Amino acid sequence: MSGFKITTLVENSVSASLSLIGEHGLSFLIETDRQKILFDTGQGFAILKNADALGIDLSGIDTVVLSHGHYDHAGGVKSLLTRNTSFTLIAHPGVFEHKLICRNGRDMFIGFSESKATLEQCGVRLCLKKTPVEIVPGMMTTGEIPMNTDIEAVEDMFFKTDMQGRVPDTFSDENALILDTEKGIVVILGCAHRGVINTLKHVSHLSGNKKIHAIIGGLHLVSADNDKLRKIAELLQEFHIEKLIVGHCTGFKGMAEIFYRFKDALIPNIVGHQIEF
Repeated sequence: MSGFKITTLVENSVSASLSLIGEHGLSFLIETDRQKILFDTGQGFAILKNADALGIDLSGIDTVVLSHGHYDHAGGVKSLLTRNTSFTLIAHPGVFEHKLICRNGRDMFIGFSESKATLEQCGVRLCLKKTPVEIVPGMMTTGEIPMNTDIEAVEDMFFKTDMQGRVPDTFSDENALILDTEKGIVVILGCAHRGVINTLKHVSHLSGNKKIHAIIGGLHLVSADNDKLRKIAELLQEFHIEKLIVGHCTGFKGMAEIFYRFKDALIPNIVGHQIEF
């Protein structure tokens, strides 16, 4: 097991600061004694400004892990390339799919703007795997997340285009991070489009540990109805989670339901938040 320091570089919310900015997105810097890893990169507007304000040198990033191929998680790769082209990008092969959201009957592109060819030409090393990838000792990706619960499903507003044309997006490209720390298992989530319970069950299977010490990131509960929120909050309790550092796509009602169940274990995440495990 290794020690990890996690700093939130991009989040929707920010404290009262003249130097930090928020945006609809997510990015975490994870530091060990030897390596610096980015999990997601936000849209690209905030990552450079916030890194500078926090005294973080992005040229020292060794590895970038993308949770999925949406603009608010992968868009900041373009900004990062202005500071650093010598990193390994770890993601599911589907991260480059042409992703869409349909609102009011109109499709809008919300995918990853950079291509594999562009990244390779810049010198980025690509590690595109459907299966779990060990990044450093004590840190691995989940690989593809099975969908086994009857209360979690991908929302029908999300699509992608492939050889068959426009089809529903099942988010097979979604990854989470598993950290094996001295305090227990810590899970870092992007948006949990495949469901936070599905994700944690998969983590428990991979780690052999039913108990999850902490979860960090977005839970994608912003559109969930009250019944779904109640059921998910009840199921979260089965993992005996001690810290829930959440924000981004979790939503106000999702945060309220989690607070009702977990009280002070809930920590609303903001830009600049730091924690060590």
